Amino acid sequence: MSDVHFPQPVTRLPGRNVIFIVYSIIDTEDSLAKIQNVAKNFAGLTRSMQNRYPDENFNAVMAFGAEAWSKYFPQMPVPKQLKTFEEIKGDRYTAVSTPGDLFFHIRSNEMGICYEFAAFLDDKLRGAVESIDETHGFRYRDGRDVIGFVDGTENPAIDREALEFAVIGDEDEGAQGGSYVFIQKYVHNMVAWNQLSTEDQSKAIGRHKYDDVELSDEEKPANAHNAVTNIGDDKKIFRANVPFANTSKGEYGTYFISYARDFSITLQMLNNMFIGDPVGNTDRLLDFSTPLTGTLFYAPPYDVLDDIGGE
Repeated sequence: MSDVHFPQPVTRLPGRNVIFIVYSIIDTEDSLAKIQNVAKNFAGLTRSMQNRYPDENFNAVMAFGAEAWSKYFPQMPVPKQLKTFEEIKGDRYTAVSTPGDLFFHIRSNEMGICYEFAAFLDDKLRGAVESIDETHGFRYRDGRDVIGFVDGTENPAIDREALEFAVIGDEDEGAQGGSYVFIQKYVHNMVAWNQLSTEDQSKAIGRHKYDDVELSDEEKPANAHNAVTNIGDDKKIFRANVPFANTSKGEYGTYFISYARDFSITLQMLNNMFIGDPVGNTDRLLDFSTPLTGTLFYAPPYDVLDDIGGE
């Protein structure tokens, strides 16, 4: 294994168009070989797309679930915090746990370019994987969610600070340069949400809707979304959330995705949301938003993808 680690593009902007894909791996004679082939060539494949479409901000991330990582790559170190996500069940709300062996996060200015790369992956992995979920996300207005608020305001700056919070360091030997990826697909009850006044919506989020300015301590309720998820300036994650929708079915949602150096930070935020600190002080946003999925992955650095690809 190389001593030099090149992280995948985990701290890029959410993107104008996004495809998220979660696969389960099917045990066949050539499943491992197909996965290894994609891993081995992943850096080159993404670089080729970037060279072909230099102005479209294309990038992609490949990640593995805990069971798949241990089963298919037993020769590789297991990141200390990589395990199957356990549901968090509070008195009122539950952060569900759902399966996933392989995850792809594909971003570009143009959906057609995302599609081209996703279709290529489908061709290379055909017969080795089975789709669990595919979600297409988009940039809405000036980076707002469908509920009308700017998303990712608390993100660290996209520079060295973002890498510091999103990329695993020397504290986890063998996992350096990787990132813990946690995903949740939330659907919103827009009918109930839109019945709230703008003032009450702002209190639920903890920010003014129009200008994204944070409410004062006197204005902000203890169960505001940004109150329960803000656990300190030294405990941050990098979010790349985007909205998605199926308007004819009345489905409106947010695909939450966090990249973290330390998954316990994400976990603490989730516990605050679903159980409360103190217990019972749950996230007001959960009155309107329900998670359908919850899966933890590990996105190894490019050099490790190359190593697991074999000869």
